[in-house]
Amino acid sequence: MVYYVRFLKTPRIQQQKGAIYISALICITTDLGDSFLAEDVDLMVIAENSSRVIFQKTTKWNASNRELAITLGPLPSNLAQQSMVLTVKMPDSPEYVIPQYSPIQLVVAATSAPFGPHSTPAEKLVQRRLQYSGCEPFPMEIWEETGNSIARHIWDAGLATVTYLHLMCEDIRKTARNKNKGPEPKIQALKQVLSVCNRPIQVVELGAGCGIAGIALASMLPNCSVLLTDLPEVEEIITRNMNVAQLATMSSLHYQNLDWDDPPDELCPRPIDLILVSDCTYNSDSLPALVSTLDRLVRTSPEAIVLVALKRRHDSETVFFDLMRSARFTAVQDSVEIPSQHDEVDEIEFYCYSRLI
Repeated sequence: MVYYVRFLKTPRIQQQKGAIYISALICITTDLGDSFLAEDVDLMVIAENSSRVIFQKTTKWNASNRELAITLGPLPSNLAQQSMVLTVKMPDSPEYVIPQYSPIQLVVAATSAPFGPHSTPAEKLVQRRLQYSGCEPFPMEIWEETGNSIARHIWDAGLATVTYLHLMCEDIRKTARNKNKGPEPKIQALKQVLSVCNRPIQVVELGAGCGIAGIALASMLPNCSVLLTDLPEVEEIITRNMNVAQLATMSSLHYQNLDWDDPPDELCPRPIDLILVSDCTYNSDSLPALVSTLDRLVRTSPEAIVLVALKRRHDSETVFFDLMRSARFTAVQDSVEIPSQHDEVDEIEFYCYSRLI
């Protein structure tokens, strides 16, 4: 499983004897925060001001750590009046990456919100910066909260969904340029939907959380209209991410609150082509409402496909597959691997559902 740098205490400036220091307290945990990285890893700590590196050093997270104090300095006292950000990441070293699914690393880097002037600590937010390479490289920057909110965090399947969609878009570009010499993707229906070029593609993401999957698709795929949906508690963080997104040509992002127990009669003015569902099957109590919402959406858009990404966490998640079969959905399965500690890998499962006619 992937591990994430988190700020237990966000970065702040402290003054001592005419000099200033930057301090923070971090941990490295799973997406749910239920276990710590039990492996020694090197870390780079970088303080930046307007994209200029002010100070950097290396440190180490030990397998026995539950938290790690970070101190940078001494720094010139005039920096106390300037705004800075702090990044904690693994070295850019190939041994930490699964090349075919780059840029997913064992430890996902964290960049703080700005801090500094008048010793103001950083907001309790963290930015994840990802750089995807290929025919058309694109940067990905997503904010999430540092607190305990499950809804406002990035989860492993969301991270893997971005990579999976990127690989699919790369395959489409190579096919268009007659440079695709590899095997065809397992999920052909997804490739067909994403290949549509004579009209906008309408996408809806359910349980969007921070919005990483839907925002990524609108960033990498031209002429794509994405509607992100979730409960009202995520609206602030998802709006923040929408505002900083670098969208592809003629693509757009929209947000709407959506309670699966009380879905509206009409969600989109146009028929839906693709419904994204990432890491939404962990709570078995919500599964009937989720499947009911999918059923309602596909009734109004019978040609829509549903891409479900999940990381198996509980046996109770199998209820989802039973409910989907009962609702006459049929699926094609695929998977990707993401790094885990001790040179192992975890599997993220993908299911592409369509309605049996």
